[in-house]
Amino acid sequence: MRKNLLLLALFLCLFFQTNAQSATSQNVLFVLDASGSMWQKLEGEFKIATAKAVMQKLVDGLPADTRAGLVVYGHNRKSDCKDIETLLPINVLDKKTFAEKLNALDPKGMTPIAKSLEHALALIEKETAPVTCILVSDGLETCEGNACEIVRKAKAKGVKITVHVIGFGLAEKDLSALECIAQAGGGQYLPANNAEELSEALEKTIEQPPVGGGCLSVKTTLEGKPMDAVVKVFKKGEAKETAFGRTYEKPETNPRVMLLPAGTYELYVEAIQLDGRPKQIFKDLAIKGKDTLFQIVDFGQGTVEVLVTRNGNLSDAVVTLYKAGTRAPVTQTRSYTQAANNPAKFKVLPGAYDVEIKTVEIAGSPVFRIENQQIGGVPLSLKHNYTSGELSVGARKGGELIDAVLMVYSKTTGKEVARGRTYTAATTNPKSFTLEPGQYRAEVAPVNPKDLAKKTFEVEVKAGEAVSKMAEW
Repeated sequence: MRKNLLLLALFLCLFFQTNAQSATSQNVLFVLDASGSMWQKLEGEFKIATAKAVMQKLVDGLPADTRAGLVVYGHNRKSDCKDIETLLPINVLDKKTFAEKLNALDPKGMTPIAKSLEHALALIEKETAPVTCILVSDGLETCEGNACEIVRKAKAKGVKITVHVIGFGLAEKDLSALECIAQAGGGQYLPANNAEELSEALEKTIEQPPVGGGCLSVKTTLEGKPMDAVVKVFKKGEAKETAFGRTYEKPETNPRVMLLPAGTYELYVEAIQLDGRPKQIFKDLAIKGKDTLFQIVDFGQGTVEVLVTRNGNLSDAVVTLYKAGTRAPVTQTRSYTQAANNPAKFKVLPGAYDVEIKTVEIAGSPVFRIENQQIGGVPLSLKHNYTSGELSVGARKGGELIDAVLMVYSKTTGKEVARGRTYTAATTNPKSFTLEPGQYRAEVAPVNPKDLAKKTFEVEVKAGEAVSKMAEW
């Protein structure tokens, strides 16, 4: 299986390079989604209006000798998977006619992506020079056919195409079908969620494929099995990514193969379905002409369990893992007080971590840290037991409960650790606080009657014990 995947990546790269090296002029075929969903709005504007405006602006800026065509689907009839039409065959670009055809579109129907690409390929096969095919779609396939396989077979036959796919305003989590089309066509999948992003994506698709470049093949796994991840490639020293993609778990897109100009790159791979979305970074990757660099990125994980108790019983706390020596959180969860959640369990990339346990049951939310813990290989088990006592404070005048504000300060730090109010009900007066063992100063300030003087007293709270104080006037 591994050998087959390596051969596939090599063949893909060979196809990409062949088209790039033979490109002598720009030939572009746009395949535009005009299905009914293009009447949905993005940022207050209809998708179809945005697509028309942005595409026309792009076309207006193309060189005069550009040869271009336009295929549209879903614009004539509802519920018809054959509603596909060549509005402009590939020919010397007539910008005025292109604008007229584009502006006349009225979205109505389905999303027959596979059949539309078959239609487009029938036009492209007549061309002797390479053609860049740009599919702009706001949805996934709603008719029959495997667009990815259609494009792959066309490349294998020697059809000189590069296929880019722009997902316009797509909310689906699994876009592997569209990304597969781009990979099979030696192009890129580019998401766009507004006019600016659509413009940037279209500009990127009409760039000439790199001549003399090589391929980067990125396979992402979790303990040896294919795993979904986002892949970003940056040319060394540049902030804008050169290539972007997602591997998913399917062999059609994992490994992700990208054609890049010769040079030195940085690779960022982010596991989007794991706790904390861990990222691996690879620097100084050299891409050479007519070569494929294979990078297998495995997110093998270490496990850690954190048992949190208070006075020996399961206790609720926020448990956070940080990269060791930093305040950069990796992942976080709650332990709660049920065995299903406590111990708190994590799966993370092997490495050194600081563990922070912040109780939500004790006033002041005291924090306990366990630093520089090596996670990976053998499962790690950690535990912390908080100790606490109870302080109850009431307010009474002449035997009647009165409303008062209570403030509790640590005598060690001088800081306020708890605050509350008694009101006049027996359910809240006295008011109870859960505190760490120690010396405290409690202040009782009457609210009603408000002319009473504040009372202050000192108290020691011991682990597992309860102490009660009543302020009397």
